[in-house]
Amino acid sequence: MPTVPGTVNQPNRHKVLTQHPRRLRRRRIEAGLTLEQLGSLAGYTKQHMSALELGQASASPPCLLAVANALGCEIADLLPDEEADGTAA
Repeated sequence: MPTVPGTVNQPNRHKVLTQHPRRLRRRRIEAGLTLEQLGSLAGYTKQHMSALELGQASASPPCLLAVANALGCEIADLLPDEEADGTAA
């Protein structure tokens, strides 16, 4: 079944949001936070933070914003570099 731009049935809709687990873990450790502390600051559970770090869950844009704010960084700091993944324009 073909996907229509802007619809929820797009399988890769949040693909870029699932490619940041290593950056998220590194930022959390650099901040000296446990998963529980980060989750509390961001408004999510420890389990959700763990799933994000393991790449087992995708982060919605509001979740990424909350996590970035909790870590004191920009959302872009949690996402892969375009040059590194070959998607640079």
